Amino acid sequence: NKLTVYTSLPTEPEDPNAEAILETLVKNYSLVLIDSDFDTPITFFDYAQEIYLVQSMDILTIQPLTAFLRELKAKNVLTPEKIKIVVNKCTKIRGLNSKVIVGGMAFYNDPSMSYMKDLFDKDKVNYCVIPFEVQNYIKYLDALITCTVSLNGYSKSLITALRELCNMIYPLISKPVYSPRGDKYKDNFSNEMNDTLNKMKRKYQ
Repeated sequence: NKLTVYTSLPTEPEDPNAEAILETLVKNYSLVLIDSDFDTPITFFDYAQEIYLVQSMDILTIQPLTAFLRELKAKNVLTPEKIKIVVNKCTKIRGLNSKVIVGGMAFYNDPSMSYMKDLFDKDKVNYCVIPFEVQNYIKYLDALITCTVSLNGYSKSLITALRELCNMIYPLISKPVYSPRGDKYKDNFSNEMNDTLNKMKRKYQ
């Protein structure tokens, strides 16, 4: 009941006005999280205070991620102080652990292996680990079927990891808020922005 979700349909045209959207949201919410992928307009990454890289232990998915990070860095959007990492669904594998995953994310390797590019300092980046446990996955699937959102029934290790992630995110509230690059959008909710957000809005009660 404290969460508001804005989304858009795949058939809707992309709205590139990230500045207007973010200025409106930060005036009305204490924290704004944007679920992004490789197709998200780069301007959102530029305006973001922090960029969370979510990576599983599937090493084959690291190369596309680092290629995208290289693109952001080439456009001066990826700054080291913005980066935080979530190693998701972490489990014990011989020869592979969370530090190795973080190290792999810190460099872009050309597919031909002809050159490597540093993306961030693997020893200084802040990261947390979300463990994979079968009972938690079963609980999650059951919640999808019954349409219930609750932390009850999940393991103590998962709850501890989620608290650690919260402690990474919520200090943002005490940081200086996003400031727009101009005064074009001074109004709290313009008619145009209301129309845009109403099209995107989907509340979960």
